[in-house]
Amino acid sequence: MGWAFVCFVFLLTKGSLANFFSVMIALVISTTSVSYVFVFPALISLRRKYPDAPRPYRVPGGRPGAWAAVVISELFVIVSAVTLLWPGALNGLFGQSYSIEDNWGVSRAFFEWVTLGSLAAMVLVGVLFWAIGRADRRRGLTGEVEAVPRAAAPADPAPGGH
Repeated sequence: MGWAFVCFVFLLTKGSLANFFSVMIALVISTTSVSYVFVFPALISLRRKYPDAPRPYRVPGGRPGAWAAVVISELFVIVSAVTLLWPGALNGLFGQSYSIEDNWGVSRAFFEWVTLGSLAAMVLVGVLFWAIGRADRRRGLTGEVEAVPRAAAPADPAPGGH
């Protein structure tokens, strides 16, 4: 499916490698950025659901520290996603002009159609897989994994021993 999309975008950019690269790199970065929207809030959810799970890394400050980390991280993700999906959107808020055609080599309509259309397709695939997984869980084919106790670490040998 990915190769078909790459060919499609290449044809729509009239074979211009510079325009093609610009649109594709924006698409890759924006979808990666958008994927983090759900990652950082998982910190709060997992701490609540599995408070005793061993975690090698901890956010300092307890619950307020975790919330602060999530909110700050989410703000960065949202600003990144907005600026990548709608280039120039924040420029207008600060009174700056922005031309998507000058910067990306394609029209705004084309850029938004490609990026938002791709994002919509990915969301639909994600929802489809979620629905399939939910149906499988209801039929008892899958379920939550039981917490597996960690194996005890081997005892340290006596100093100087092998």
